[in-house]
Amino acid sequence: MRKIVLIILLSIFVVLSDCSVQAMNGRHDGRSPYGDYSPGPREGGYGARKEVRTADEARRILQKYFSSRSVRLGRMREKERFFEAEIRDRNNALIDVVIIDKRTGRIRSIY
Repeated sequence: MRKIVLIILLSIFVVLSDCSVQAMNGRHDGRSPYGDYSPGPREGGYGARKEVRTADEARRILQKYFSSRSVRLGRMREKERFFEAEIRDRNNALIDVVIIDKRTGRIRSIY
């Protein structure tokens, strides 16, 4: 009986370990900002690292972030604590929805 319980516990551990490794690796398909942080004095891979006050400022930051990818910004909406923007491909298909935090300039995928 102890052997069976031990085998079950080890199996659960292996499965959970594999899931956490996959989560840490993130997506690298160009659709989301995860996995490409690059520290810098004022800007990094995740956004402006400064307060974002207007929708135009948020749009400029997002355009700069996505400039190396073949995507375009779609509709933007202002919420209380962030701006929400659609990311679309060349065929106008929605491929991601991102937010940019008003206090920090941090860009995150919410799609």
